[in-house]
Amino acid sequence: MVCIISYLDKKADTLAKAEIKEEKFELKGKVSNLTIATLQIPGKGIGHAPIYLENTDYTVRLNPQNLEMSEIIGGGESQKIAHGLFLIDQNLSQAIDSIRDEYIKEANNPQSTRFQELNTFLDSIQQTIEKQKEAFLQKNATTYVALNHIAQNADRMNLKELTERYELFPAELQNSLLGQQIKTQIKKMQTLAPGQIAPDFTVQTPDGKSFNLHSIKAKAKIIDFWASWCAPCRALTPQLVKLYNEFHEQGLEIIGISLDDKKEAWIKAIEEENIPWFQGSKLDGFKPDNPLNQLYGIHGIPHIVLLNTDNQIVVTTTDIKILREEILKLFKQ
Repeated sequence: MVCIISYLDKKADTLAKAEIKEEKFELKGKVSNLTIATLQIPGKGIGHAPIYLENTDYTVRLNPQNLEMSEIIGGGESQKIAHGLFLIDQNLSQAIDSIRDEYIKEANNPQSTRFQELNTFLDSIQQTIEKQKEAFLQKNATTYVALNHIAQNADRMNLKELTERYELFPAELQNSLLGQQIKTQIKKMQTLAPGQIAPDFTVQTPDGKSFNLHSIKAKAKIIDFWASWCAPCRALTPQLVKLYNEFHEQGLEIIGISLDDKKEAWIKAIEEENIPWFQGSKLDGFKPDNPLNQLYGIHGIPHIVLLNTDNQIVVTTTDIKILREEILKLFKQ
């Protein structure tokens, strides 16, 4: 079965569905205005195919194994622009397919020269595709497709970039549901910009005692949002340990905030990494409605925020070099 599902205001709404018979299907319906939705095969296939619904005809070349590579032809102006993006992504998919079998074989020997060559090839193709997509979106910067792309990638942009791109859109799109979502993201980012007071919160230590962020006094404070299951977080920890050992006696504190939901896993990770700094958690897990995620606009971890002695935000970054430079500046003040 094929379904068209929209996610207006993050609520799933099935707009149409049809059985696939003799490798064909037909979906019918009407929309009151341009609607972004997805083609899905519930319980089967990988991913979904975005579709910009208007009251016109569409032809779909379905790829059940990878729905994101399903080609949608026809539709209105927005779908035609989206098809341009699809053709760019298709080049990446074809490049991956061309080396898939060899890549899987060489993955058994990740230190081999050939495996490194394949990774370099994929990285190069990925960078080329991203540049092509960015150039394409710049040419269509005031369209609904560009608005949707920005809404999907807002958490990867800094405040200046997101604001500038949002302001390019006409009032009609700025005031649309997607536009309002981006505006909300901008407001959240403004409250977390350098110079703003970091929101206070209370968490529990592994032994059950409570403490709040602002109660910890230091010349410089790092908030490290992490989790035991997060491989990039665990990989970053040894670098944070070096930073802590270098600057702790001068007044640096690190507050590790776990986004785990299982206490045992959290404590085990602390012990395995020999983490010496403050640790706290609400054990709410990593999910969109987690209060800490919402408070700090966290869309992925590790997420690291550096504060000064007055709890003002200095920088949000996982780049250890930048953190070190900013810490040195704070100690010179």
